[in-house]
Amino acid sequence: MLYRAIVPLTQLEAILRQCMAEHAPGRFLVGSGTGAKRLLSQLRNWFPDTPWEAVEERNTTLQARELYFLYHPPRGWRRLLPKGMRIPPEPYDDYAALAIIYQVATD
Repeated sequence: MLYRAIVPLTQLEAILRQCMAEHAPGRFLVGSGTGAKRLLSQLRNWFPDTPWEAVEERNTTLQARELYFLYHPPRGWRRLLPKGMRIPPEPYDDYAALAIIYQVATD
């Protein structure tokens, strides 16, 4: 993983430009859930020559929780909670993006 963050929309264009310049990715994915159409429209406006792909993101929230706890194992009494009751103590949309990447890579 070269870069992982939850980015405010106001900073997204600048951060994407920087990441694209530094890492030259070959594929550009956007989850097709809530707000995807508006986001894709904005991305295509900012980067008209970039082939953005809308991809299915079904079940990625649950997969993101699992990934989060894989990277941040619960400690203390929290490890006694059943997996289904564990909720990350911070936003974890970046792990949902990883789950989307894993889904696309294994299809």
